[in-house]
Amino acid sequence: MGKKRIVFLFLGFLILFVVFWYSKGYSDKYIQWGDTVKSVDTNILERNNIPYKVKNNKVYIPEDAFNKAIMCCS
Repeated sequence: MGKKRIVFLFLGFLILFVVFWYSKGYSDKYIQWGDTVKSVDTNILERNNIPYKVKNNKVYIPEDAFNKAIMCCS
């Protein structure tokens, strides 16, 4: 009984570790963040590990990083 419990606990922690380790990526769908490049401080995005793209003088961030960007950059 004791060995089975230890094995199940180990497997549970292993599953949690794998889920949290691989869930840090962002989606490929980007949304506009701010009006122009001049109105967005891209240094703050870089410091908070939020990827961004600049197209036509506008900054775009991944859609699922939107809440993180609000918390750190507003």
